[in-house]
Amino acid sequence: MNVPGTWAGLFSAEWGEDTHARELMKRFSPIALTKANTPVQYLRTLADVLASLIVLTGAEEARAAATPLVPLCAAGIEQAGGLFDSVDPPRVALQVLSFVNAAEACGAAQGLVQASPAKAWLEALAKKVKKLDDVLLYRCGLVALCLGEPDLAAKLVGGGKLPETLTPGERFGFNVQGFVRYLATAMKVGAPSEAVRPAWESFVEGFPKKKAADQVSWSDLLWAARAYFVGVEGRPVARVGESLHALVKPD
Repeated sequence: MNVPGTWAGLFSAEWGEDTHARELMKRFSPIALTKANTPVQYLRTLADVLASLIVLTGAEEARAAATPLVPLCAAGIEQAGGLFDSVDPPRVALQVLSFVNAAEACGAAQGLVQASPAKAWLEALAKKVKKLDDVLLYRCGLVALCLGEPDLAAKLVGGGKLPETLTPGERFGFNVQGFVRYLATAMKVGAPSEAVRPAWESFVEGFPKKKAADQVSWSDLLWAARAYFVGVEGRPVARVGESLHALVKPD
């Protein structure tokens, strides 16, 4: 069965992604807790699972699922940093960080992303962008936005220096690079949320098709939601998950 290209399809009982996410969290969380000295493997595996649970079921259920794993997050970030210069470091580190972001977005954790060495990771990657694929760089750009670093986000996704003004109401369809740069510009110039909302809503609207094409992940959507809801609208991080769920849940 192909990945649905619509929100109705992603929420459908026939597709059953919410049920699958529940089962994976239930299956792997107890194992992760018995492997507390090596949390990276399980946190990176569960990052997208937790993100999908937040989007499809809401923050309350996701928070209950994530809370037992929160004590592993700090050690997971530290270990991921230690792996940064070996194996497939950017993906490992960002997947672990994405789990932590999801935990914060549903209110199970707080302050860990901002306290992490993620900015240093991204600055290191920004020096070798030509060696990295676009999908990874776009994810890095979203993370940079969530760290309050719009210029770093622009450097990661490319396209040159950010414009000094924002054109209100733009939409970017499948152009993730353009969307990241637009949010970065919005943050830098302090644009009102009404000017930026059409770009955000079009990104959300197009997410199922982008996901079906393997261009973005559930974790990417959650990073984008944090960048918009916190960085542009000024909402608390802990409200990001519920805000996103309310936006995408079919009537």
